[in-house]
Amino acid sequence: MPAHPRQPLPRPLAQRLVVMLVCLSLGMHWVLLQGVAWTGMIISFASQGTVLEAVEKTFDGQHGCALCAKVKEGRESSQKEPGQSSQSLKKIDAVLVEITKLVTPAAKTISFVFLREEGEKRTLRPEMPPPRRGLV
Repeated sequence: MPAHPRQPLPRPLAQRLVVMLVCLSLGMHWVLLQGVAWTGMIISFASQGTVLEAVEKTFDGQHGCALCAKVKEGRESSQKEPGQSSQSLKKIDAVLVEITKLVTPAAKTISFVFLREEGEKRTLRPEMPPPRRGLV
């Protein structure tokens, strides 16, 4: 059976995939999960009281939910790996260098010309009363 030629991924899909993989390698999934946990906590606390109280309870550190505990545990376990902090800094530096290479702005200067225009001054007064053309 002949092998089918492989079609490359469409460019936007490939770019999104690369961004997603970089975010996962930098540990951004923990940030996403923590945001989901905080959103759920604010919603549940707001149903029991005011929104201001819900925000205070969410971020005071004393009313954590089960997902917050899992995120904290996961972050700590991933940071206990040897050399993790230096590796993540190297990853961030590498990503920033690559991004700046990709998004280097064009060396083009834009200049604006300031115009000073004045409207035409009129010395004639309008007719009094207004003309009634068309009315018979």
